Amino acid sequence: MSKHCIRLTVSAILSALISACATSPEQSLYDEIGGHKTLNTIYGVAITRIYTDPVIGHYFKGVPKKHLRDQLVLQTCELIGGPCEYDGKSMEESHKDLNIKEREFYILVEYVQGAMRDVGLTYQQENRILKKLAPIKYETVYL
Repeated sequence: MSKHCIRLTVSAILSALISACATSPEQSLYDEIGGHKTLNTIYGVAITRIYTDPVIGHYFKGVPKKHLRDQLVLQTCELIGGPCEYDGKSMEESHKDLNIKEREFYILVEYVQGAMRDVGLTYQQENRILKKLAPIKYETVYL
């Protein structure tokens, strides 16, 4: 095989590789963090802490932990590019008449952030997830 043919072959292979890289879909944040398993762990850890918190634990009396975890996983999965579709109650409907204060909301957020750190998410991944969840504040907090 001549040097010219080898160069053409190498060029064609490199072109194909570059083209494949350029057209491959970007990985979703859901897949990047480890998907359903990671979200399940994050919310499992956070909920255990939330239910025993002296300030916000009372809001969750009578709410089964598994149900809450499943709903939070579904909602977050959908928001961060996963294959899930949240079909639960709206945040406004779920939180009406609870009179949740901003301080209480942020206590919950801190538990979720702590759980994200515990499972090994990077600071950047945490922030990207929290950015997607942030609008929920305005649907749940009584200002």
